[in-house]
Amino acid sequence: MKLAFLLSCSADRFYQYAPLRFQLEAFFLSIVPSRDWREVRQVLFATTNPTAVLGLLLGGVLLLLYGIRVVTDGMQRAAGGRSRRAAMALARRPLAAFGVGVLATALTQSSSATSSLLVGLVSAQLVELPAAVIMVLGTNVGSTLVVQLLAFHITDYAVVLAGVGATAAMATRRTVLRDGGQALFGFGLVLLGLAALQAGSTPIAASSITAEVLRTLTGAPLVLALIGVVLAITFASSAAAIGVVLVLVANGALPLVAALPLMLGANVGSTVTALLTALGRGSVAGRRLALLHTGTKLAGAVVALAVLGPLAALLSNVRLEPALQVALAHLGFNLALAAIFLPLAAPLTRLVTALLPDRESKEITGPRYLDPEALALPAVALGQATREVLRMADLATEMLRQSIHAFEEQGMTIPTRMDALDDQLDALEAAIKRYLTQLDEDKMTEEQARREIALLYTITDLEAIGDIIDKQFMRLARRKRRNRIAFSDEGWSDLVTYHAEVTAALEQALAALAAQDATLAAEFLTRKRYLSQMKRQFHLRHLRRLHSGVLPSLASSEIHLDLLNAMSRVLSHASNIAHAVHGDL
Repeated sequence: MKLAFLLSCSADRFYQYAPLRFQLEAFFLSIVPSRDWREVRQVLFATTNPTAVLGLLLGGVLLLLYGIRVVTDGMQRAAGGRSRRAAMALARRPLAAFGVGVLATALTQSSSATSSLLVGLVSAQLVELPAAVIMVLGTNVGSTLVVQLLAFHITDYAVVLAGVGATAAMATRRTVLRDGGQALFGFGLVLLGLAALQAGSTPIAASSITAEVLRTLTGAPLVLALIGVVLAITFASSAAAIGVVLVLVANGALPLVAALPLMLGANVGSTVTALLTALGRGSVAGRRLALLHTGTKLAGAVVALAVLGPLAALLSNVRLEPALQVALAHLGFNLALAAIFLPLAAPLTRLVTALLPDRESKEITGPRYLDPEALALPAVALGQATREVLRMADLATEMLRQSIHAFEEQGMTIPTRMDALDDQLDALEAAIKRYLTQLDEDKMTEEQARREIALLYTITDLEAIGDIIDKQFMRLARRKRRNRIAFSDEGWSDLVTYHAEVTAALEQALAALAAQDATLAAEFLTRKRYLSQMKRQFHLRHLRRLHSGVLPSLASSEIHLDLLNAMSRVLSHASNIAHAVHGDL
């Protein structure tokens, strides 16, 4: 038994096929035996109502696009973290890197998502550019696999697949099964969209006007290729664009020689949006990778268009349906690109590096790595935000190291420097907070949600450390200089010793943050108890000096104790960071 949607057919024709009948104005739902399926499809595709045709085409496109988005989101949550770890682990092995690109894109069904992941890893210097080029060639092949499925007659099972996926997604919460079920549901929507497009394009294929237009365009493959580029840019998906081409070919609306340029154009068009985005506001690594991706596809498409006639003749000799021939050409095109350019990854990298050299080194005070395009991929966005947090950590550490010199005779310029560094900390804290709060919670795993919260806690503590140094340390240093106050030798030695210990402790907490090492964070927490005892001892030593009547200690007592307490507050904020790394939030 098969499920058929009968559209705009007469009641008489409807009743002769359906054992079970339901009439809903111009739409009919019928369950029919498999042996009658071909005849029922003829009734199904007999609609000539312009409104119904437009509705089928528009609804099919929307279902197709939304389905691909659902598939990408579901599989990104289920496999995105594994893809990132695999890319980092296997980057030094060319064939393994190529396999990672194929598998990651086959799972997420989004070459742009995989490319964004690679841009983030290259920018973070976790994957070298030649390895990323090899993985991009793998993403090209991985993106063809869903097209191979679409070329077969599996639209009959669209409702079944969507139903199974919806059941799996609703049965569990935040598990791989739920994410996989959502992806399966999305794939069912893709198939429903293709079925609607197939139904809507049937009367168009039978039109004499369509035949005349296609006869004209068949002699202009470059125009067809440009149409393919526009389709892929409009749909933001080569799979969606080529899926439409397959439907038109299957219905007889497109001959093979016209479908091939459309397919080639869709391959190039799927890279154009990423290229324009990267050139407009991307990192240098992102620009290089996007240029290589578009360049290799464009070069391959130009060569394929030059031999279009022989290629179409060769495919015509393959005993497959026209839609399968186009799908096979799509797969062969991307495999050929991989075979040609994979051995040339290193020379291509040198070429693109020469075309897009590194920017002149200059100090950048604002955020460097917060790429808005990465927000669609929480794993990449969190990695980029972590890099900015580590920049904040470096600034806070530098401020703490230099702060003690403000109390020396040669440290007159230190307060001005601290004020500038604190402004940088404030700007980074605000930018990172805005960036992290734009992440879509529905796209994050539980682990990613915890990382986001930990980063938000951490930037608050780093900004607070900067404020303590700029507002309290420097205020005390100015007061000491203005009133010409000197510490006792023993008192200054205690302050320098405690400052060095607090600085080392902060560096340990920040090292735990950088490495996400819970053991190192636990070691810091043990060390903090020792430093708290040290502070009490130094406080008592100062009180003994006061009791003994040491004049410098009497004059500097308020500044001495306030500075000791300020350093202790820095230690408390470092402790908060360690607790966040340790998972105690």
